Amino acid sequence: MTIRILHVFGTLNRGGAETLVMNIYRNIDRKKIQFDFVVHHKQESAYEKEIRDMGGKIYRLSPYRLINHLSYTNSWNKLLKDHPEYKIVHCHKESIMSIIMGAVKANGRIAIAHSHNTRHVSGYKGQIMGLLNKNIYDKSDFHFACSSEAGKWMFGDEKSDGDEFIVIKNGVDIEKYTYNPSIRAKIRKDLGLEDNKVIGHVARFNKVKNHTFLVDIFESLVEKDSSYRLILLGDGELRKDIEGKVRDYGLSDKVIFMGSVGNVNEILQATDIFVLPSLYEGMAISSIEAQAAGLKTFLADTIDKKSKLTDLVEFIPIDKGVDPWVKALETALPYERSDMSQEIKNAGFDIKETSKHLADFYTKLMNKIN
Repeated sequence: MTIRILHVFGTLNRGGAETLVMNIYRNIDRKKIQFDFVVHHKQESAYEKEIRDMGGKIYRLSPYRLINHLSYTNSWNKLLKDHPEYKIVHCHKESIMSIIMGAVKANGRIAIAHSHNTRHVSGYKGQIMGLLNKNIYDKSDFHFACSSEAGKWMFGDEKSDGDEFIVIKNGVDIEKYTYNPSIRAKIRKDLGLEDNKVIGHVARFNKVKNHTFLVDIFESLVEKDSSYRLILLGDGELRKDIEGKVRDYGLSDKVIFMGSVGNVNEILQATDIFVLPSLYEGMAISSIEAQAAGLKTFLADTIDKKSKLTDLVEFIPIDKGVDPWVKALETALPYERSDMSQEIKNAGFDIKETSKHLADFYTKLMNKIN
């Protein structure tokens, strides 16, 4: 009998946590384990068609608001009552993790809380999120995190990985990302970038990813060398704002907005440097992909330091303005791009290993339940 695991997200767009779960989904034996999903968004998301093609189901719940607390929890009660096949619910929606886990446990199901971050969003929203997620450790049965720091953030500083939470490494499909000169040449030609120095960035357009600062860095860089180009992959609520800022700076001919694409691996082949100046971040899966592609990778010093799997990574402060970033980028080129696949495997970030580890966990858990 096929084990069905219910994963919970806000949307199924190409964010880090969503990409990780999709990578696992593609690599597990779907005759034995099938993934289904709960989302909190009416619009069709990037991964939904692929999920259905692989046999997955998608359920939509209305977004949680404080004023709809009762109706929201009732929607979970109904979903789980109507679908007794879901013995395990694996939640990635950090903003209301505690509420979801409470509803899951109240319905007698196994609740897995998975942390992909290292801090709350700032301001009032972050304060509410912190209150909602109090005692999340006690409200869930099993506890996963992308890193030790992410686990301590969600489950408590006194908790330790291996004992009180399990680190699930953000594995990537190494073979897809391994440096390939022929793909690089093709994509650069297609994009008209054959004679340019190309900076790449992969992230959802929201405040945390700090696109505004990235554009400031790029403007200062272009003032010194007009041959630089910036490729932005991703979508999100702030994309139009960033497009406006690029126009205001007169950089529209030097910045490529590619949106949410399915060939990130190929675009990374075409770039020369990867930059991620996030305000905060857990184990950034895009930084793992960049290293797998053999790219020099510059990360904000607010990002989990365990994102550094290779010597390609340098952490740069985001509280000292653009100058340290510009200096680092100016001196980054040229360098010899090489095959980093073995180093990524040695660090334990092969998606095949991550998938096997999680599949074994689900199988053993179901055997205990049954």
